[in-house]
Amino acid sequence: MRKPLLTIIFVLFTCLQLTAQAPMIVPDQIEVAGVKLKLNNEAKKEVEETLDLLTRSQYHFQLKADRSNLYMHFVEEVLRREGIPDDFKYLAIQEGEFIADAVSTSNAVGFWQFKKASAQELGLRVDNLVDERKHIIASTVGATKYLKRSNFVFDNWVLSMQSYLQGLTGTQRSVSDKLYGAKSMNITGKSHWYIKKFIAHKLAFQDFVGDGRKHPEVALASYEGQGQTLRSVSQKVDVDYEEVKRFNKWLNQSRIPDDKSYPVIYPLKSGQKPVAQNNRPTNNTGTGSQPTTGKDKTNTSRPSSSSVRDRYGIKPVTGNTGVYPEIKGNLRNAYQPGAIKVNGIKAIKAGPNETLQTLSARTGVKVRRLRKFNDIGERGNVRPEKYYYLKNKRGKGRVHYHVVQPGETLWGISQDYGIKLKKLLRKNRMREVEQLKVGRVLWLRFIRPAHVPIEYSNVIVETKKPAAEDRLLNEVEPAKEKQPDIERPATKTVELSIEDEVYIEPRKKKELKPEEGEEIITHTVQPKETFFGIAKRYGVEIDDILDWNDLNVMEGLQIGQELKLVVPKKPVEEPALVMHTVQAGETLWAISRKYGVSVDQILEWNDKKDANLALGEKLKIYTTK
Repeated sequence: MRKPLLTIIFVLFTCLQLTAQAPMIVPDQIEVAGVKLKLNNEAKKEVEETLDLLTRSQYHFQLKADRSNLYMHFVEEVLRREGIPDDFKYLAIQEGEFIADAVSTSNAVGFWQFKKASAQELGLRVDNLVDERKHIIASTVGATKYLKRSNFVFDNWVLSMQSYLQGLTGTQRSVSDKLYGAKSMNITGKSHWYIKKFIAHKLAFQDFVGDGRKHPEVALASYEGQGQTLRSVSQKVDVDYEEVKRFNKWLNQSRIPDDKSYPVIYPLKSGQKPVAQNNRPTNNTGTGSQPTTGKDKTNTSRPSSSSVRDRYGIKPVTGNTGVYPEIKGNLRNAYQPGAIKVNGIKAIKAGPNETLQTLSARTGVKVRRLRKFNDIGERGNVRPEKYYYLKNKRGKGRVHYHVVQPGETLWGISQDYGIKLKKLLRKNRMREVEQLKVGRVLWLRFIRPAHVPIEYSNVIVETKKPAAEDRLLNEVEPAKEKQPDIERPATKTVELSIEDEVYIEPRKKKELKPEEGEEIITHTVQPKETFFGIAKRYGVEIDDILDWNDLNVMEGLQIGQELKLVVPKKPVEEPALVMHTVQAGETLWAISRKYGVSVDQILEWNDKKDANLALGEKLKIYTTK
């Protein structure tokens, strides 16, 4: 019995090895979008840290790669058609992870993580009928418009990529003019973290995603649905209606608008061919291509995690997708002194009813030292099942940055990375502990320079409901030997009744008509002003500005252009009478400044001929302050 057992273990080990990636080495130089990037040792270390985050869990890495390959042919085609470097396809993985309805904590939505106003300024339709941020083709076209607009300024695709996070003006402030048009750049520890994060994504996925690679059992195709119902499209492509709905979350009703091209995305399973379609509309949101199935292209020899699981009855260990806290030692005895180290520092795990006193008794470390080592105040105590240090934490982290996740605190982050709380505050120019905004980029190794503003990264909100893409990947069976073709029965045509359709009333055009408590004002457009900035200033919607002035967002704004806006009336405050007693040394000018009125008004209210004042004199002041 021993030999067969060894054979089974060997087979399992071999299969798991097939899915494992070879160690990735960060090169000294890499080309990104036509720009040669030279990385110094500090930059390479940062890229390695992000690579470790991306690839540590093979299960999650493979799932993300498979999900990306479902959509990547759409992205590659749009990039090619719009003249954008192919490398930007990895930015789509970095931004929305190819989840159609991904939502970040800052309300950025979809494949390319657009906020509503930004999407509308790029010509994407976002209303109660359609949200093109969730459409792979339309949203990619929107991203290319933004990148081309930035590259017109920078003539450097790497800086244009940086502007995707910072914005055009933010990037202009943070980079040297010498980099405009540069074909080579030095990437150092001071270079923007977003670029180093992109380099890590390219290195991680370039051998596993794109260029015709497909999941062997499933692919995605498109079918022009302009003016049709989603149910009728599902019948034409012979895919279950509910499944088609899951892949077209950009549509908020059952009938597809007829104002332009709207490709409907649908899955192909087990070698199915795309449905041929003649006279397909073509415009900036359409695509004339149809993907090939896994049998039409040569696939990589690496089986997917799901196929390994199905064939051998094992499930890859999900594991921790992050790096810190890094816990080593005898984890089973983590509650005992001397068993583990956290981030290389002696530590212990607190029990269910632990206090500082019981922890001190078990470890031999005095209570006051436990408080110091773990930044616990006089009123603080031990939290069960948390790790506590038995030696001093460090003055800086082993990695450079941390992006704040939901529910995280400064104390918890200082514990996770083994950094003294005071040092963490200092590195981020904080005077005291404060509540953190999700997505904030915290500096862990060095002090954030004074000229570098606080930055935020999109953090996608995790949901318990699996994404449509992951659900599809988990449902497909491993590829089997080709079976003889079986004649399929003709699809039954079902006549739809009115009740079958979900109809949402189109958004009505907003009239330039104030209601009670509102007024119409005229705003004159100033240099560098945008629809987004004006809408934010007056607390109105971009859609309303467009309606009131009969404008198209794609036409932009002109300096000096006058816009009619409906805004709330400012409340008129009745002036209150204040009797002011003149004090020693007071002047009429100083009194006018105190109450926010003019000297002439004070003279008029008090029938005075000049500005001379007497000590103790009573003055009438009418003020709204």
